[in-house]
Amino acid sequence: MNVITICNAKGGCGKSTIAINLAAALGRSGRSKVLLIDMDPQAQASAWLSASNGLSRQGTLAAVFLREESLASVIQPSDIKNLWIVPSSQPLETISHEMSQLDGYESLLAELLDKLPPKQFDYVVIDSPNQISPVMENAIVPSDIFIVPFEGTKAVTSYANFFALVRRLRAPGSYRILHVLNNISLHGVRRSVLQLMEQEGIPVAATEIRNCGWLAQVDQHGGSIFDYRPHSKGAEDIPKLQREVLRCLRNK
Repeated sequence: MNVITICNAKGGCGKSTIAINLAAALGRSGRSKVLLIDMDPQAQASAWLSASNGLSRQGTLAAVFLREESLASVIQPSDIKNLWIVPSSQPLETISHEMSQLDGYESLLAELLDKLPPKQFDYVVIDSPNQISPVMENAIVPSDIFIVPFEGTKAVTSYANFFALVRRLRAPGSYRILHVLNNISLHGVRRSVLQLMEQEGIPVAATEIRNCGWLAQVDQHGGSIFDYRPHSKGAEDIPKLQREVLRCLRNK
């Protein structure tokens, strides 16, 4: 079971859009079974897939972290081929602050994933929260590869906090990171982002998710970009990212 985490310590950079559509791409290829874990208290991915009202913790990851329900019991099927979801809810934010009082709290999700049947899922895709927190730490510990989307210079400047957290929690060489330009519409902004990334020594992934209005709207329609606008730039770029991720997983 390979774990892919879409993460950055900044909101609005397209994490949920990439998470759902990448998970859909993985599910479309062959017979791979994919589990999407929504770890963002805003629960955008959960609402997108009609898996949670975003308010009640019952049937969500919040209840799992409180030991009220098992991880297996909150897994829901989605309307996307070969994709299941663990939904999130707003109470996860409050629980996040309480979790840090427990010894080994940052490894809780990793332990829960280890308890799932080994062949139940081929891939786990995590949509992480957008701020440094105990929940984000739980998203980091089990991950094999991180996808960090950059949609502007603020995403680059906030990256240092996330990277420092990864370095604290994970041993060198135990993970890979793809720094992905995402949804940048202006050439001037793109140039500034690339210059800042070069200045900070942040390598750029081979794949870029180009600006695509259809990709920005797909959450309003449910499903994935492949169902909504299969001939769009987004439907071309997400499979390219999928292939780059799979290459990294084979070579890690």
